[in-house]
Amino acid sequence: MPKELKEIIERTCAVCGKEISVRIYKKLSHKGCNYRGGHYFGKIPFYTKREIACTSKQAVPDKRIGWWILPKMTPYKYEEYWECPKCYWRYKK
Repeated sequence: MPKELKEIIERTCAVCGKEISVRIYKKLSHKGCNYRGGHYFGKIPFYTKREIACTSKQAVPDKRIGWWILPKMTPYKYEEYWECPKCYWRYKK
């Protein structure tokens, strides 16, 4: 059963800066991914320098996400983290 193409989006690789053409398909089942052409790692929070300085001076408990330890701060924006296949597989060999 062929996948049905939903849309094509353009993203930028976070490592090399190359444009990535990502094909998004309609989800047919709960297994497998529904996109091809890049590797998506989620949204990365961005903080202001003032927020980082205020948090580092205070005794604020940290938040643990997997192996990352993030201080409890309020991000001002989130950016999607995409990698092209060449950059993704460079360190996997």
